[in-house]
Amino acid sequence: MLKNNSRILAFRKEALTLLIGSVFIELALANKPEYEAPPLDEIVVSASGYEQKIMDTAASINLVTINQIQNGQARDNLSEPLNRVPGIFALNRQNYAQDLQISSRGFGANSTFGTRGIRLIVDNIPGTVADGQGQISHIDLPSTDRIEVMRGPFSVLYGNSSGGVIRVFTQDGGPKTEVQPYFEVGSYGQRRAGLKASGKSDELGYVIDAGQFHTNGYRDQSAADRRNANAKLSFMGGPDTRITLIANNVSLKAQDPTGLTESQLIANPKQAGTSAVSQNSRKSVDQTQVGASIDFRINANNNFLFSPYLGQRHVLQYLTSATAGSGVIDLVRSFYGMDSKWVHQNKFFDIPLTMVTGIDMNENDDRRRTYTNSGGTAVYSSTASQDYAMNAKNFDQYLQADFRFSERFAFNAGIRNSQTNLSSTTNNSINLNTGSTEFRAMTYMASLQYYLNEMSNVYVSYGSSFDTPTLNQVFYSANGAVNGSSCTSSCSNFGLLAAKTKQVELGFKSRLSPFIKTNIAVFNADTANDIVIGASNAGRNSFTNAPKTNRQGVEGGAQFKLPYNFETNLAYTWLRATVKESYLTNSTNLSTFNTVASGNRIPGVPNQGLFAELLWVKPNKSVEAAIEARANGAMDANDLNTQYKAPGYAVMNIRGVVRQEIAGGWSFSQFFRLNNVFDRSYVGSVIVNQFFLRSYEPAPTRNWMIGAKASYQFK
Repeated sequence: MLKNNSRILAFRKEALTLLIGSVFIELALANKPEYEAPPLDEIVVSASGYEQKIMDTAASINLVTINQIQNGQARDNLSEPLNRVPGIFALNRQNYAQDLQISSRGFGANSTFGTRGIRLIVDNIPGTVADGQGQISHIDLPSTDRIEVMRGPFSVLYGNSSGGVIRVFTQDGGPKTEVQPYFEVGSYGQRRAGLKASGKSDELGYVIDAGQFHTNGYRDQSAADRRNANAKLSFMGGPDTRITLIANNVSLKAQDPTGLTESQLIANPKQAGTSAVSQNSRKSVDQTQVGASIDFRINANNNFLFSPYLGQRHVLQYLTSATAGSGVIDLVRSFYGMDSKWVHQNKFFDIPLTMVTGIDMNENDDRRRTYTNSGGTAVYSSTASQDYAMNAKNFDQYLQADFRFSERFAFNAGIRNSQTNLSSTTNNSINLNTGSTEFRAMTYMASLQYYLNEMSNVYVSYGSSFDTPTLNQVFYSANGAVNGSSCTSSCSNFGLLAAKTKQVELGFKSRLSPFIKTNIAVFNADTANDIVIGASNAGRNSFTNAPKTNRQGVEGGAQFKLPYNFETNLAYTWLRATVKESYLTNSTNLSTFNTVASGNRIPGVPNQGLFAELLWVKPNKSVEAAIEARANGAMDANDLNTQYKAPGYAVMNIRGVVRQEIAGGWSFSQFFRLNNVFDRSYVGSVIVNQFFLRSYEPAPTRNWMIGAKASYQFK
C-alpha cells in the first residue's frame, strides 16, 4: 500500500512538473511583439439597479470577470475571486462546516453564523434572507460569468444588512451548443469533477452545470464532500418579454475541526480542536431553490422586472459542546419572496433622468430543534431539548433617481422604506425563548459626481443604513446564554436594537490612458448600536448593542495593460475599524463585567490587505501564466483585544494555463496552481469571541493543484 502511495505521489509530482515546464517553455519561445496591448474595456454593471458603465457610477464598484473566476482557479470557494476586490476581506476558514468570513469595509466580520452585514444576490435571487443572514454554499463558480461587488453609501439602497453588496451572475447559454467535462486533483486528497452543458437555439439559451467536490482537509477532522448543480434557462415570452428561470441545489457533508487555542496552534496547526474528534463535530446542508426573472419592455423608456423565488434549506450541525440540549442544531428553513422593479429613462427639462422604483418582499420560516451531542450522536432530552418555530419577514419600497445635469455633473439620490419583523414561538415548555419585534427604517443616500475630463471624475456620496438582528441573534438573552436549559424567563433577546450607520465616501476614478485604469476611495462610517457579542457560554452567544463604532479607511485598485502582453492588477485596502464608545460585556455568571474600551479594534478585521497580480497571456491565448501576491494585516480575536493577535502575513501563488484547439469541434485546456510558494505558516481567519479561546484557524502551507477540461462544440 505504501509503495502504491509513493508511486501515485511520484506521478503527481511528475505531472505537475511537466505542466509547469510546458508553460514556461512557451514563455521562453514566445515572440516579443510590438506594444499592441488593447485598450481596457468599458465595463457595464447593474449593481446600481440599472446598467451603467463603472466610470459613470458614483460608487465603489468592482467587477470580477469570467477569466478571473475560471482561468487557473480552483473554483471551490468565493474567497478566490473576492480576494482581488479592495475593501473586501474574504477569509477562508479551511473548514467547509463553516461559511467564509466575509467582511466589507469591516461590516460582517463578527458574524458567528453565516454571512451578516453584506447583501448577497445570485441571478436576482437573494442569498440573504429576510432577517439579514446570508448563505453562499449554493454559489456555483464553474458556471459563474461575473461577480459585481459594491461598497459604500450606494449599498444602502439594498436594505437591511447591506454594508456591501455582492451580486453573482450565471453564464448565458450559447452561441453554440457545447459540452464541457472538467476535473482537478490537488493536495490533501482534493478532487473535483463535473460536467457543464450550454447552448442556444433561436431565442432559447441554457446552461447546466453539475459537479462533485471532495477534500480530506488540511487539518484533522476537516474532510468534506459537496455536490452542486445549477441550471439557467432563458427564452422570449413574447416580443418584449424575456424570461429567465434559475434552479440550483447544494448538498454538503463536512467535518468540523473547530478552532485552536494559541498553545494548540503553536504545537500543531494541523490538529483538530478540543473534543472535535471525540464529539465528531460536523455539518450537513441540503438546499434547493428556484426562481425567475421576468423582464418586460413596456416601451422605449420603461422596463419592468419581476423576480419571484422560493427554496428550502436543511442544516444539521453537531457542535463540540456536550451541554444538555445544545450540542446539536437541526434547522429547516423555508424561504420565499420577490422583487418588482420599474426602470424609467427619459428627460426632465432636457436633463437625462433614470428612475428605479420597486417593492421588495422576503420571508423565511424556520423550524429549529436542538439535542444533546453524546459522542457524535444526537440525544433527545425531555428537560433540555428545544423545539421552536421562528419567522422573519421584510417589506421594502425603494426609489432611486439619477440626473445627468451636463457632460460634467451628475446627481444621484435614493430612498428606501423598510419594515422587518422577527418572531419566535416554542413548541415545548423548555427555554422560553419566545417573543416578537418589529424594525422600521427610512434609509437614504445621495451622491454628486464631477467629470474632470472625458477620462477622469471625482465624486462624493453620503448615505444612511440599518442592520437588524438575525433570528439567531435574538434567540438568547444573556440570562438564556448563561443558564441554558434552566432559564425559564427573560430567555430571549427581542429587545436588541438595529444598528444604524451613516457613511460618507470620496472617490476618484480614472482611465489615465487607454491602457491604465484606476480607482481610489476614502470612506468613513459611524455606527450607533452596533450588534456585538454581550455574553458567551459554551456555544451559546447572547448579543448586545455597542453604543458607537467607527470604520474608516482607504481603498484603491489599478489595472495596467503592459507591453509584451503583460497585465498587472492591484488592489489595496487600509482599514481602521474601532470602538468609539466603551461598553460592558458579561462573563458567564452575569455578575462580572468586562469593559470593551474606546479605541479597541473590531475583531476579525485585518488592518490592511493587498492583492497584486502579474499576468502574461500569449496573443492567441494558447498559454497564460501569472504570479499572485496576497498580504493581510494582523487581526484581533476578541472585542477586549486581550487574546493573542493573529499576525499579518504575505503569500505568493503561481498559476498557468495551456490550451489546444483541435479540428472537429474539440478543444482542451490544462492548468496548474502552486499556492503559498514559500511555505509560510499563518492564521488564515479567526473565530471572533470564542468562549474557550479556540479562536485560530490555520491556513495550509505549500499546496498544489492541477486540472483539465475538454470542450466539444456541436456544429
